[in-house]
Amino acid sequence: MGQDAIKLPVLGWELPRPKKWDIVALLVLVVSILAAGLNLKAALGGAPGESMAGWLTTTMVLGQLLLATLGLIVLGKTAKEGTLWGNLTATAAMLAGVGGMLLATALWAIA
Repeated sequence: MGQDAIKLPVLGWELPRPKKWDIVALLVLVVSILAAGLNLKAALGGAPGESMAGWLTTTMVLGQLLLATLGLIVLGKTAKEGTLWGNLTATAAMLAGVGGMLLATALWAIA
């Protein structure tokens, strides 16, 4: 190829490298989603009409509340660093924790 070759345009931005708190936010998100899934599996896995154990639902409610709080704390850390991906992931982790907590609370109410 000579001097007549087509030159591709260079984008003026790069994807930012994830920081430590971005990775922590992603881990909290994954754990929150897995905990909500395990909670749903435990609720649907029993025989029809059989209630879940009281200690299990209490543990699930408190665990999801802890994960929602942890997501909010990580959101504060990622907001301080100013990373967009960390902010979005931490917000999703907080919402997943709250959603799992509401699910666990509903299952606790019917148990």
